Parts: sequence; C-alpha cells; structure tokens
Amino acid sequence: MKSKEYPNLNLLSSWQGGWESVNGNPDVYIFQGYDSNYYLIAYSYDKDYGRGSFACYEIDSDETGYYVRMGMKCCRLVSEKSPYTLHIAGWGSYMKN
Repeated sequence: MKSKEYPNLNLLSSWQGGWESVNGNPDVYIFQGYDSNYYLIAYSYDKDYGRGSFACYEIDSDETGYYVRMGMKCCRLVSEKSPYTLHIAGWGSYMKN
C-alpha cells in the first residue's frame, strides 16, 4: 500500500501523541501507522459501567488541511493559537498530554 502525501508533514507529526478533551468529549491519540498513514484513536470511559470504548479513524488531507471522516460527518483538525492545543470540528478543543 502506497503512503499518502500529506501537505504539511511537520504539523501533522507535531500532533502525534495524546490529547485530552477540554469539553468532556472523548480523549484522542494521534499516531503514524506502519503503513505511513496517520490515525486518530478516540477513547472514552464510562464510569457507571466501568468500561472504555475505542474508535479509530484515518486522518485524511486535502488542499484546506486535515480531517477525519466519521460516517457522513467530516471533522477538521486545526491548530489553535495557544501552544499544544488542537481543535477538532464538532468535538471541541484538546490539550496535549
């Protein structure tokens, strides 16, 4: 499988690692897979039932930036002005762990 061309690889590689939600949404982890593509794992923990759940999404790019597609919904990933912060459209703001 051929790896994708990412327009700004330095930005995407700086996003790698754990991100904690500021809004109470699922925490996320961004990593580069063995296939050289980038992925976002969303993790949430239900205290009432003592269970966690995971979802994995491939990070895609176009001329306007990066996004993950969740079903029919397209969520953009954008750096915020403060250092170590990331905004995921529809999910809110995240701070680097």
